[in-house]
Amino acid sequence: MIPASTMKLLTTATAFEILGKETRFKTSILYQGEIDTINKVLNGNIIIKGGGDPALGSHRFQNHYGIIFQKWATEIKNLGIDSINGAIITNATIFNNQLPSTWIWGDMGNYYGAGANGLSVYENFYTLSLKSASEVGGKVEINSVTPKIPNLDLTNNLVSNSVGKDLAYIYGGPNQFNRFISGSIPKNSNEFNIKGSIPNPESLAAFLLNSKLNETGVKTKNKLLSVNTADSLYNPKETKEITYIESPTLFELIKLTNLHSINLYAEHLINHIGLKQNGVGSTISGTEAMLSFWSKNGIDVEGMSVFDGSGLSRFSVLTSKQLVDVLIYMHQKSKNKTDFQNTLSVAGKSGTLINIGKNTAAQGNIYAKSGYMNRVRSYAGYVKTKSGRTIAFAIIVNNYNCSAAAMKIKLEKIMIQIAESN
Repeated sequence: MIPASTMKLLTTATAFEILGKETRFKTSILYQGEIDTINKVLNGNIIIKGGGDPALGSHRFQNHYGIIFQKWATEIKNLGIDSINGAIITNATIFNNQLPSTWIWGDMGNYYGAGANGLSVYENFYTLSLKSASEVGGKVEINSVTPKIPNLDLTNNLVSNSVGKDLAYIYGGPNQFNRFISGSIPKNSNEFNIKGSIPNPESLAAFLLNSKLNETGVKTKNKLLSVNTADSLYNPKETKEITYIESPTLFELIKLTNLHSINLYAEHLINHIGLKQNGVGSTISGTEAMLSFWSKNGIDVEGMSVFDGSGLSRFSVLTSKQLVDVLIYMHQKSKNKTDFQNTLSVAGKSGTLINIGKNTAAQGNIYAKSGYMNRVRSYAGYVKTKSGRTIAFAIIVNNYNCSAAAMKIKLEKIMIQIAESN
């Protein structure tokens, strides 16, 4: 069965077990060359070395990161540098690829289709502010793009609709700066936001740091490179660290991954799992490591096929029993039992389950992850029954003929019945 976002339970449980809840991911600012202290010139390069932090600069952790590119620019200037006679070079090579190979074209241009990158920034999405016409079928105008992305070329075919829903889609893959927007948004909207995936996060990081350096009074040559294009300009053995920042803990990242179903975070986790176990930060390496781990720990993985960490791939399949077996393991054998459960949404109270089971026996007694995509609905987690028992459960439905809303109601009734049982 296709699990949709309940796949994140498998990924996050594996991350707890393999990576550890206190793990953090480090992003470093380095320099290469010599600082001429008399003329205040760096005769060399500034390097941003990514450590696979999925949340770098995220609005969700604003107090943690602050205005990160401004911070870095200030710290570079405080070294006595007023001019950089070299390039801004990004190093995102901790991961090998950006997108799982089985993701579809209709997803990857949108924010939820942003893939893992060794140097991610702002959760790898940009926001389009749109203004729609008053008449149905009328033209939609773009007010702004945040953050500003150099060379982003948007072909806008959006129109206004009368259904009051966001029916807009952005098309484009990794490193493709030509993006096509089609579909519709509600009419009479002066500021309607949709989000798209950033084509090349590491190039944006270089641009943002370069811009802040100029604003801070540090002159640059506006030469922005990656280690793949820097050639002989970059020698990692000659670099010196200026500053660094670490991500929030793995527990904090996983809590948001499950609570808000953030695909990007899950994809970073699967890459880190592969890096830790196999020495290769990629989706394939991570999924292989994940299946190997659970097989060694007594879970029957026969027939389980995993093509990503988030569940966005329709090629990923597993059984409800396999998911339940992992949940039982985490509850009975894992030292991360409590932390894992605390990352899940609570029925009637939080996350994606906030509207499930309100004013019933389920409210406050179901800790679970939901999953949804076209003709796929799923829920998995733990239920505390009236008698005090804790039951691990997983419900996955594929290819149903009723509406998504109707299926949600059916599954909600099942979960409430479990909570009401003894």
